[in-house]
Amino acid sequence: MATPLRPPVPEYIQYGQRVLTTRRSDYQHIVIAEDERLGRVLYLDDDLQIAEADQPYNRAMVEPLDRHGCLGRVLILGGGDGGVLREAIAGGADEAILVDIDQAVIELCRQYLPRLCGDAFEAPQARVVVDDALTWLHREDVYDGIIYDLTMEPFSNAQGRTEFIDQTLALAGQRLRPGGTFTMQCCGSNEPALREEIRQGLEQRFESWEDKTVSIPSYDVDWVFAWARHPRQRT
Repeated sequence: MATPLRPPVPEYIQYGQRVLTTRRSDYQHIVIAEDERLGRVLYLDDDLQIAEADQPYNRAMVEPLDRHGCLGRVLILGGGDGGVLREAIAGGADEAILVDIDQAVIELCRQYLPRLCGDAFEAPQARVVVDDALTWLHREDVYDGIIYDLTMEPFSNAQGRTEFIDQTLALAGQRLRPGGTFTMQCCGSNEPALREEIRQGLEQRFESWEDKTVSIPSYDVDWVFAWARHPRQRT
């Protein structure tokens, strides 16, 4: 899930959205609210993540895999709301493995966001793993497609952002089968420095890549998505 810039007052309060449920998990404060225009909306630590109206987000994450014939065995890093999982299965994924660290997010989204996730969590193609996604990425395994649906900010203060981006892209490239495709959500179109960091990382780690901006109904700015193929061989 993306992390749009946090407003000074949570949007569910600012816009008078009806709060359906709240929970503080071991990792974050979870709120699901309802908006007249957007439908139900997921917030994590008061950051808007995704709304029922945000199907363009899920399509942007899955479409490059579909276009390149990489919806065989798919790994989804993050995405506990289930929207990308649903899109991947609807696109024809043979197996879709979703790894998210927060069981509470998965449980609440299954209960309160059925228009977003549908019955994807119960689909025979789905495998849901509650674990740290980047730890999982270190496992010796390979995939036809990898979808990165997490923040681009490092999880540790000891690691700089450029190093974190490079490490993530390198690991993803190592886990792709030959001809596989990696996709990611990047940042808002109003964050040119971060977009350039990601572009440089993609250029260094992959032979071919592309990014584009997509309008997401619940976001104040267009959002940047990227796909990459053919990892560069590093000695």
